[in-house]
Amino acid sequence: MDEVTAPAEPWEQQPGEPNLWYARFERYRLAGPSRSLLSNLNAERQQRAATKAKSLSQAWASNAKKWHWRSRAEAWDEQQRLQARAAHAAAVDEMNRRHIQEAKALQSMAIQRLKSLEPERLSSADVLRFCIESAKLERTALGEPETIAEQRLTGQDGGTVAFSLEDSVRADQELEQWYHDRVQPKPGGALPPGDLQVP
Repeated sequence: MDEVTAPAEPWEQQPGEPNLWYARFERYRLAGPSRSLLSNLNAERQQRAATKAKSLSQAWASNAKKWHWRSRAEAWDEQQRLQARAAHAAAVDEMNRRHIQEAKALQSMAIQRLKSLEPERLSSADVLRFCIESAKLERTALGEPETIAEQRLTGQDGGTVAFSLEDSVRADQELEQWYHDRVQPKPGGALPPGDLQVP
């Protein structure tokens, strides 16, 4: 006698699972993550022109439980998500390869054109633009930012920022007073709500 083995995938027909209930499971599985047993039952009833059921029949409930419909359908959903991710990753990889080939072809044409130019016929602006663009290209190829910007803080009227030891002491005192005011109850009041911590 042949030994019955379980299928490789949980959403496939299980050993001993009747064809009728497997077909019903298939419709349930294919309904997607928002599936419900009652909707599946009513879809079948609608095909037979029967009235809608308000609740699940005992046969449907017991067979869905016996054949683990929910976990099998969720395994299918996860498989679909994995396949979608893999397909997306493959599409991105193919796009990147195509863009690299196109970029190389364009670079080759640009280099050929540059080689045909006579340097003495280039304007100063052209030479400067070539230098800037080639530096950006080199930085990008090395994984560095195209430009490095420096930001400076300035004081009043664009001058330097002056911050003395006295300013630091005064700022510390103002901060301490602010903390003090926050934790002191107002006359006749209670402490403010919240988890206040005093340093």
